[in-house]
Amino acid sequence: MTIGFIGAGAITEAVVTGLCEAADRRGRAILLSPRTRERSRSLSERYAAVRVAADNQQVVDRSELVFLAVRPQVAETVLAALAFRPQQRVASFIATVDSAQISRLIQPARFIARVAPVPPAARRAGPIAMCPPNESLAELFSSIGTVIQVSDEGQLDAFFSVSALMAPYFELLESVSAWLRAQGVEAAQADAYTGSLFRAIAEKSTQPSGEGFAELVAEHATRAGINEQMRRELLAAGFFSQAQAGLDLIKERMQGRATYEDTLK
Repeated sequence: MTIGFIGAGAITEAVVTGLCEAADRRGRAILLSPRTRERSRSLSERYAAVRVAADNQQVVDRSELVFLAVRPQVAETVLAALAFRPQQRVASFIATVDSAQISRLIQPARFIARVAPVPPAARRAGPIAMCPPNESLAELFSSIGTVIQVSDEGQLDAFFSVSALMAPYFELLESVSAWLRAQGVEAAQADAYTGSLFRAIAEKSTQPSGEGFAELVAEHATRAGINEQMRRELLAAGFFSQAQAGLDLIKERMQGRATYEDTLK
C-alpha cells in the first residue's frame, strides 16, 4: 500500500519516522509532498520506503491512503486544487478544520477520520487520538503510539487542545533548570536533574485507571512536606485553574469561536 502525505511539516516527519522504524513496516510505501523540500528529501534519504512526489497531485494520484497535513490557513486553497478519486481514503491531521469541511474539500474521495498525532510518534510513543473510530487506521498507528478512538468530534477537539500543553511543559522545565542555574548549579547538571526528575514523574502517569490522578497527588504530597507546600501555593496562585482556562480558549479556537489573537481574560 502507498500512503501519501500532503504537507511535510513536523507532524508528518514524526509520523513517517515512526512508521518507517516500526517493526511491521514491510509492504508499505510512503510518498511525500515536495513542500518543505529539505525535510522531505531528508526522510527519503534516511528510509528506502520514502519517495518525494513531483507535486501534491502526484501524491493523490499514486496513493491509496492520503493524510492531509497542511496548515489550516491554506487548507482550502491547497485541497481545492487537487483531484481526488472515488473510494480513495483520506484522513486529516489538520487541527482546526472539522470533518464536514474536509469531506467537502476532497470529494469524491472517502473521508475516514481526523487524527491527532503528536511529535513523540517519531519515537513510537505518545497518544494518537482519532474520530470517528477506524480499525484500519488504528492498526496502522498502534505501532507508533497509544491509539484513542472517539465518536464525538468535540472530544477529539479536546484532545487536540490538550496537545497545546507541550510547549508550556518544556517552558516549565526551562524555568526550573534556569532556577537551578541561578543557584550555582552547572548547566549540564541542572538540565540532567530537571529532565530526569520530570521523566521519572511522567512514567508514573502512563498506567491509566480511569479514576484520574488524585491518588498520585496524595502519594507525592507528604503531609506538611515540601510537595504539599508547593502544591498549596500553586493552587492559591491559580496555576492549575489558569491551565484549564487556557485549554478552554484553545478548544474555542479549535471550533472556530476564537483566534490566535484572543487571550485569557
